[in-house]
Amino acid sequence: MRDAYERHLAGVTPGLYESQYLKANSPANDQAFWIKHNLLVPPEGGGVGEFWLIWFQRGEAPRVWKREVPAERLQLETTRIGLTGDQFRLDAQGCAGKIGDASWQLGFSGGLAPLFHFGSERFYTASFPRKKLLTPAPNLQFDGTIELGDRRIDVARWIGLRGHNWGREHAFAYAYGGCNVWDDGATDRVVDGFTARVRLVAGMLSPWMSGVVFRDGAREVDHNRKRDWFARGAVVEPRHWHVPYRDFSLDMEAGSEPYVGLRYRHPDGRESYCYNTKFAAVTVDDGARRHTSSSGELEVLYSHPLPGVALHPSESWTQRDGDYHS
Repeated sequence: MRDAYERHLAGVTPGLYESQYLKANSPANDQAFWIKHNLLVPPEGGGVGEFWLIWFQRGEAPRVWKREVPAERLQLETTRIGLTGDQFRLDAQGCAGKIGDASWQLGFSGGLAPLFHFGSERFYTASFPRKKLLTPAPNLQFDGTIELGDRRIDVARWIGLRGHNWGREHAFAYAYGGCNVWDDGATDRVVDGFTARVRLVAGMLSPWMSGVVFRDGAREVDHNRKRDWFARGAVVEPRHWHVPYRDFSLDMEAGSEPYVGLRYRHPDGRESYCYNTKFAAVTVDDGARRHTSSSGELEVLYSHPLPGVALHPSESWTQRDGDYHS
Protein backbone atom coordinates (compact mmCIF):
# COMPACT_ATOMS: atom_id res chain seq x y z
CA MET A 1 0.00 0.00 0.00
CA ARG A 2 2.87 2.42 0.62
CA ASP A 3 3.83 2.60 -3.06
CA ALA A 4 0.24 3.25 -4.09
CA TYR A 5 -0.17 6.39 -1.95
CA GLU A 6 3.32 7.90 -1.71
CA ARG A 7 2.39 10.35 -4.46
CA HIS A 8 0.07 13.24 -5.25
CA LEU A 9 -3.46 12.27 -6.25
CA ALA A 10 -5.50 15.47 -6.63
CA GLY A 11 -3.53 16.70 -9.63
CA VAL A 12 -4.85 13.82 -11.75
CA THR A 13 -8.22 13.32 -10.02
CA PRO A 14 -10.60 16.30 -10.19
CA GLY A 15 -13.05 16.70 -7.34
CA LEU A 16 -10.55 16.03 -4.56
CA TYR A 17 -8.91 17.87 -1.75
CA GLU A 18 -5.52 16.52 -0.68
CA SER A 19 -3.16 17.42 2.15
CA GLN A 20 0.50 16.51 2.52
CA TYR A 21 1.39 17.89 5.91
CA LEU A 22 4.24 18.04 8.42
CA LYS A 23 4.27 18.65 12.14
CA ALA A 24 6.89 18.47 14.87
CA ASN A 25 7.47 19.44 18.50
CA SER A 26 10.67 20.92 19.91
CA PRO A 27 12.80 18.85 22.33
CA ALA A 28 12.05 21.42 25.06
CA ASN A 29 8.31 20.87 24.44
CA ASP A 30 7.59 24.59 24.25
CA GLN A 31 7.35 25.09 20.46
CA ALA A 32 5.86 23.28 17.49
CA PHE A 33 5.14 23.83 13.81
CA TRP A 34 2.56 22.61 11.32
CA ILE A 35 3.19 22.96 7.57
CA LYS A 36 0.41 22.05 5.15
CA HIS A 37 0.65 21.55 1.39
CA ASN A 38 -3.00 21.35 0.34
CA LEU A 39 -4.52 20.88 -3.10
CA LEU A 40 -8.15 21.78 -3.71
CA VAL A 41 -9.34 20.62 -7.13
CA PRO A 42 -13.06 21.11 -7.93
CA PRO A 43 -14.91 18.61 -10.15
CA GLU A 44 -14.47 20.84 -13.20
CA GLY A 45 -10.66 20.85 -12.76
CA GLY A 46 -8.26 23.73 -12.22
CA GLY A 47 -8.04 24.43 -8.53
CA VAL A 48 -5.62 25.92 -6.09
CA GLY A 49 -2.69 25.00 -3.88
CA GLU A 50 -3.15 26.16 -0.30
CA PHE A 51 0.08 26.49 1.69
CA TRP A 52 -0.02 27.02 5.43
CA LEU A 53 2.53 27.56 8.18
CA ILE A 54 1.19 27.50 11.73
CA TRP A 55 3.56 28.27 14.58
CA PHE A 56 2.79 27.16 18.14
CA GLN A 57 4.39 28.62 21.27
CA ARG A 58 3.15 27.06 24.49
CA GLY A 59 0.69 29.34 26.30
CA GLU A 60 0.38 31.79 23.39
CA ALA A 61 -2.08 32.16 20.53
CA PRO A 62 -0.79 30.27 17.47
CA ARG A 63 0.39 32.34 14.50
CA VAL A 64 -0.82 31.57 10.98
CA TRP A 65 0.54 32.23 7.50
CA LYS A 66 -1.27 31.21 4.31
CA ARG A 67 -0.63 31.54 0.57
CA GLU A 68 -2.77 30.33 -2.35
CA VAL A 69 -1.28 29.42 -5.71
CA PRO A 70 -3.14 28.39 -8.90
CA ALA A 71 -2.71 24.63 -9.29
CA GLU A 72 -1.35 24.99 -12.83
CA ARG A 73 1.74 26.73 -11.39
CA LEU A 74 2.68 23.62 -9.40
CA GLN A 75 4.58 20.57 -10.62
CA LEU A 76 3.37 17.36 -8.98
CA GLU A 77 4.97 13.94 -9.09
CA THR A 78 2.45 11.16 -9.77
CA THR A 79 4.61 8.18 -8.77
CA ARG A 80 6.21 9.58 -5.59
CA ILE A 81 5.99 12.50 -3.18
CA GLY A 82 7.22 15.53 -5.07
CA LEU A 83 5.83 19.08 -5.26
CA THR A 84 7.61 22.12 -6.63
CA GLY A 85 6.45 25.51 -7.81
CA ASP A 86 6.00 29.10 -6.75
CA GLN A 87 8.12 29.27 -3.57
CA PHE A 88 7.59 25.71 -2.33
CA ARG A 89 9.27 22.31 -2.42
CA LEU A 90 8.28 19.02 -0.80
CA ASP A 91 9.74 15.54 -1.29
CA ALA A 92 10.61 12.53 0.87
CA GLN A 93 13.91 14.13 1.97
CA GLY A 94 12.80 17.62 2.96
CA CYS A 95 10.83 20.77 2.26
CA ALA A 96 11.20 24.50 1.76
CA GLY A 97 8.77 27.37 1.48
CA LYS A 98 8.09 31.05 1.94
CA ILE A 99 4.86 32.85 2.87
CA GLY A 100 5.08 36.57 3.49
CA ASP A 101 7.81 37.18 6.07
CA ALA A 102 7.95 33.51 7.10
CA SER A 103 10.13 30.84 5.50
CA TRP A 104 11.50 27.36 6.20
CA GLN A 105 14.22 24.96 5.07
CA LEU A 106 13.89 21.50 6.66
CA GLY A 107 15.38 18.07 6.12
CA PHE A 108 13.81 14.75 7.14
CA SER A 109 15.48 11.66 8.58
CA GLY A 110 14.64 8.52 10.51
CA GLY A 111 11.01 7.72 11.15
CA LEU A 112 9.04 4.51 11.61
CA ALA A 113 7.21 2.31 9.11
CA PRO A 114 4.02 3.76 7.55
CA LEU A 115 0.88 3.73 9.67
CA PHE A 116 -2.46 2.98 8.01
CA HIS A 117 -5.69 4.20 9.61
CA PHE A 118 -7.65 1.66 7.55
CA GLY A 119 -6.52 -1.92 8.03
CA SER A 120 -7.82 -3.10 4.65
CA GLU A 121 -6.54 -1.78 1.33
CA ARG A 122 -10.03 -1.83 -0.15
CA PHE A 123 -11.02 1.15 2.01
CA TYR A 124 -8.34 3.20 0.24
CA THR A 125 -9.79 2.36 -3.18
CA ALA A 126 -13.55 2.12 -2.47
CA SER A 127 -15.92 5.08 -2.64
CA PHE A 128 -16.57 4.74 1.11
CA PRO A 129 -15.29 6.30 3.23
CA ARG A 130 -14.95 9.47 1.16
CA LYS A 131 -11.95 10.63 3.22
CA LYS A 132 -8.73 8.59 3.24
CA LEU A 133 -5.82 9.04 5.61
CA LEU A 134 -2.48 7.49 6.47
CA THR A 135 0.79 8.50 8.09
CA PRO A 136 3.64 7.61 5.70
CA ALA A 137 6.40 8.63 8.15
CA PRO A 138 5.62 8.57 11.89
CA ASN A 139 8.26 9.78 14.38
CA LEU A 140 10.15 11.62 11.65
CA GLN A 141 13.11 13.80 12.66
CA PHE A 142 13.29 17.39 11.38
CA ASP A 143 16.45 19.51 11.14
CA GLY A 144 16.89 22.94 9.57
CA THR A 145 15.61 26.47 10.12
CA ILE A 146 12.35 28.39 10.32
CA GLU A 147 12.34 32.18 10.01
CA LEU A 148 9.43 34.28 11.28
CA GLY A 149 10.15 37.86 10.29
CA ASP A 150 13.48 38.76 11.93
CA ARG A 151 13.32 35.74 14.24
CA ARG A 152 15.30 32.62 13.32
CA ILE A 153 14.48 29.25 14.91
CA ASP A 154 17.06 26.49 14.67
CA VAL A 155 15.24 23.19 14.29
CA ALA A 156 17.49 20.40 15.59
CA ARG A 157 16.17 16.88 16.19
CA TRP A 158 12.53 17.92 16.42
CA ILE A 159 10.25 14.86 16.25
CA GLY A 160 6.93 14.70 14.42
CA LEU A 161 5.48 13.15 11.29
CA ARG A 162 4.67 13.46 7.61
CA GLY A 163 0.99 12.81 7.00
CA HIS A 164 -1.26 12.41 3.98
CA ASN A 165 -5.03 12.60 3.61
CA TRP A 166 -7.41 13.16 0.70
CA GLY A 167 -11.05 12.78 -0.28
CA ARG A 168 -14.17 14.00 -2.01
CA GLU A 169 -15.10 15.90 1.13
CA HIS A 170 -14.07 16.36 4.73
CA ALA A 171 -15.90 14.29 7.30
CA PHE A 172 -19.01 15.92 8.78
CA ALA A 173 -17.23 16.04 12.15
CA TYR A 174 -14.18 14.36 13.62
CA ALA A 175 -11.50 14.19 16.26
CA TYR A 176 -8.03 13.25 15.06
CA GLY A 177 -5.03 12.83 17.28
CA GLY A 178 -1.56 11.42 17.59
CA CYS A 179 1.60 11.55 19.62
CA ASN A 180 5.28 11.05 18.74
CA VAL A 181 7.00 12.53 21.83
CA TRP A 182 6.62 10.85 25.25
CA ASP A 183 7.33 11.79 28.85
CA ASP A 184 9.67 8.81 29.29
CA GLY A 185 11.69 9.70 26.15
CA ALA A 186 10.68 6.65 24.08
CA THR A 187 11.62 7.11 20.42
CA ASP A 188 9.91 4.03 18.94
CA ARG A 189 6.42 4.68 20.28
CA VAL A 190 3.54 6.27 18.34
CA VAL A 191 -0.22 6.50 18.56
CA ASP A 192 -2.41 7.85 15.76
CA GLY A 193 -6.15 7.65 15.14
CA PHE A 194 -9.55 9.25 14.65
CA THR A 195 -13.23 9.24 15.55
CA ALA A 196 -15.52 10.64 12.84
CA ARG A 197 -19.09 11.00 11.60
CA VAL A 198 -19.59 11.04 7.84
CA ARG A 199 -22.43 11.91 5.52
CA LEU A 200 -24.50 9.02 4.19
CA VAL A 201 -27.33 9.01 1.65
CA ALA A 202 -30.21 11.51 1.85
CA GLY A 203 -28.35 13.74 4.29
CA MET A 204 -28.17 11.09 6.99
CA LEU A 205 -25.12 10.86 9.24
CA SER A 206 -23.23 7.79 10.32
CA PRO A 207 -22.64 6.93 13.98
CA TRP A 208 -19.27 7.89 15.39
CA MET A 209 -16.62 5.59 13.87
CA SER A 210 -13.11 5.17 15.26
CA GLY A 211 -9.76 3.72 14.25
CA VAL A 212 -6.52 3.77 16.28
CA VAL A 213 -3.05 2.31 15.77
CA PHE A 214 -0.49 2.13 18.60
CA ARG A 215 3.12 0.96 18.39
CA ASP A 216 5.64 0.62 21.19
CA GLY A 217 8.82 -0.96 19.91
CA ALA A 218 7.92 -4.40 18.59
CA ARG A 219 4.47 -4.28 20.24
CA GLU A 220 1.61 -3.12 18.02
CA VAL A 221 -2.08 -2.71 18.80
CA ASP A 222 -4.18 -2.21 15.67
CA HIS A 223 -7.81 -1.16 16.02
CA ASN A 224 -8.14 -0.07 12.40
CA ARG A 225 -10.40 -2.68 10.83
CA LYS A 226 -14.12 -2.51 10.17
CA ARG A 227 -14.90 -4.51 13.30
CA ASP A 228 -13.14 -1.80 15.35
CA TRP A 229 -15.00 1.18 13.94
CA PHE A 230 -17.89 1.26 16.39
CA ALA A 231 -15.98 1.62 19.65
CA ARG A 232 -18.54 1.92 22.41
CA GLY A 233 -17.88 4.85 24.68
CA ALA A 234 -15.95 6.99 22.19
CA VAL A 235 -16.21 10.66 23.16
CA VAL A 236 -15.69 13.66 20.86
CA GLU A 237 -15.93 17.02 22.55
CA PRO A 238 -14.43 20.36 21.49
CA ARG A 239 -11.40 19.93 23.74
CA HIS A 240 -11.50 16.24 24.67
CA TRP A 241 -11.25 12.96 22.75
CA HIS A 242 -11.49 9.49 24.25
CA VAL A 243 -11.50 6.07 22.54
CA PRO A 244 -11.85 2.91 24.68
CA TYR A 245 -11.37 -0.70 23.58
CA ARG A 246 -11.27 -3.79 25.75
CA ASP A 247 -7.47 -4.04 25.61
CA PHE A 248 -6.59 -0.41 24.94
CA SER A 249 -7.68 3.18 25.57
CA LEU A 250 -6.58 6.58 24.32
CA ASP A 251 -7.44 9.87 25.98
CA MET A 252 -6.46 13.33 24.71
CA GLU A 253 -7.24 16.64 26.37
CA ALA A 254 -6.52 20.13 25.01
CA GLY A 255 -6.82 21.71 28.46
CA SER A 256 -6.27 25.46 28.42
CA GLU A 257 -3.81 25.46 25.50
CA PRO A 258 -5.01 27.84 22.75
CA TYR A 259 -6.41 26.22 19.63
CA VAL A 260 -5.65 27.48 16.16
CA GLY A 261 -8.86 27.72 14.10
CA LEU A 262 -8.65 27.16 10.33
CA ARG A 263 -11.26 27.45 7.59
CA TYR A 264 -11.29 24.20 5.58
CA ARG A 265 -12.88 24.27 2.15
CA HIS A 266 -14.44 21.28 0.42
CA PRO A 267 -14.01 20.74 -3.34
CA ASP A 268 -17.64 21.84 -3.87
CA GLY A 269 -17.09 25.14 -2.06
CA ARG A 270 -18.60 24.29 1.33
CA GLU A 271 -16.64 25.20 4.46
CA SER A 272 -15.83 23.35 7.67
CA TYR A 273 -13.93 24.55 10.73
CA CYS A 274 -10.79 22.87 12.07
CA TYR A 275 -9.28 23.41 15.53
CA ASN A 276 -5.83 22.12 16.44
CA THR A 277 -3.23 22.12 19.20
CA LYS A 278 0.18 20.45 19.36
CA PHE A 279 0.27 20.49 23.17
CA ALA A 280 -2.55 18.15 24.18
CA ALA A 281 -2.24 15.91 27.23
CA VAL A 282 -2.14 12.25 26.15
CA THR A 283 -2.79 9.09 28.14
CA VAL A 284 -2.49 5.66 26.54
CA ASP A 285 -3.32 2.46 28.41
CA ASP A 286 -2.20 -0.50 26.31
CA GLY A 287 -3.36 -3.14 28.77
CA ALA A 288 0.12 -3.62 30.16
CA ARG A 289 1.41 -0.10 30.80
CA ARG A 290 0.27 3.51 30.96
CA HIS A 291 2.07 6.05 28.74
CA THR A 292 1.74 9.84 28.98
CA SER A 293 2.75 12.96 27.08
CA SER A 294 2.06 16.68 26.98
CA SER A 295 3.05 16.91 23.29
CA GLY A 296 0.04 15.37 21.60
CA GLU A 297 -1.65 16.68 18.49
CA LEU A 298 -5.40 17.00 18.96
CA GLU A 299 -7.61 18.24 16.13
CA VAL A 300 -11.37 18.54 15.92
CA LEU A 301 -13.50 19.56 12.94
CA TYR A 302 -17.12 20.71 12.86
CA SER A 303 -19.56 22.09 10.31
CA HIS A 304 -20.08 25.14 12.53
CA PRO A 305 -17.53 27.44 14.20
CA LEU A 306 -16.69 27.06 17.89
CA PRO A 307 -17.29 30.21 19.92
CA GLY A 308 -14.33 32.14 21.23
CA VAL A 309 -11.67 30.80 18.81
CA ALA A 310 -10.44 33.07 16.01
CA LEU A 311 -10.62 31.56 12.50
CA HIS A 312 -7.90 31.93 9.87
CA PRO A 313 -7.75 33.33 7.33
CA SER A 314 -10.18 36.15 8.07
CA GLU A 315 -13.51 35.74 6.29
CA SER A 316 -12.87 38.59 3.83
CA TRP A 317 -9.30 37.59 2.89
CA THR A 318 -8.35 36.56 -0.64
CA GLN A 319 -4.91 36.08 -2.17
CA ARG A 320 -5.42 39.38 -3.98
CA ASP A 321 -4.82 40.99 -0.57
CA GLY A 322 -1.34 39.41 -0.44
CA ASP A 323 -0.12 36.53 1.69
CA TYR A 324 -2.12 36.10 4.87
CA HIS A 325 -0.54 36.27 8.32
CA SER A 326 -2.04 36.72 11.74
